[in-house]
Amino acid sequence: MAVEHRKRILVVEDEPDLNRMMCDFLATRGYVCTGAFAGDEAISRFFEEPPDLVVLDVMLPNIDGLNVLRTIRRTADTPVIMVTARGAEEDKLSGFDTGVDDYVVKPVQLKELAARIAAVLRRTGSAPATDMTVITLGGLTVDQSRRRVLRDGQPVQLTDAQFRILATLASDPGRVFTRMQLLESVQGDSFAAYERTVDAHVKNIRKRIETDPSRPRYIETVRGVGYRFCEGPWT
Repeated sequence: MAVEHRKRILVVEDEPDLNRMMCDFLATRGYVCTGAFAGDEAISRFFEEPPDLVVLDVMLPNIDGLNVLRTIRRTADTPVIMVTARGAEEDKLSGFDTGVDDYVVKPVQLKELAARIAAVLRRTGSAPATDMTVITLGGLTVDQSRRRVLRDGQPVQLTDAQFRILATLASDPGRVFTRMQLLESVQGDSFAAYERTVDAHVKNIRKRIETDPSRPRYIETVRGVGYRFCEGPWT
């Protein structure tokens, strides 16, 4: 009989009581939790034993959470949920721009945190619904079954949110998708988020698939509405 893999969560929070409380609660939900209390410790633990998801505070000793996230994103697309007292829209957008998958504002409601973790893990690795498994447009290939993107034959690293947005756009070139439609492709049954976070995701996608992100060939902005995938030519 196959044994179900228990998802590993790295909880990065410098307040010991809150860290322990989150780990204990998530353990009751079936997760295997490891705590880290500073930025450098979080990076070490992440690469020593890669988790399935990271819960990451922003204000940390030694290295702040955003720089921890940047370090993770250089080599991994592991889902990251940011937990912080900074609840302003600009702070959220900064997190999404860096590559966060979801954002929880303190004080932390443990049931909500668990629900968001479950939603993000459900989304991770699952392809958007479409009849097309592999989409090839110009020099770009989006393989939904393998959750893989190639540009001119070379692999492109994207987070789950970035992949879902790109796959949604590429599934119907020329169609204009509103920011809310793209947000729904990312959020699924998760909680509400700012539509402007889509702009941050698209900005990061362009950095990875466009030769010149300031003059995009693939993803076009439709002012006042949203985005569409160019119908070509891509030369």
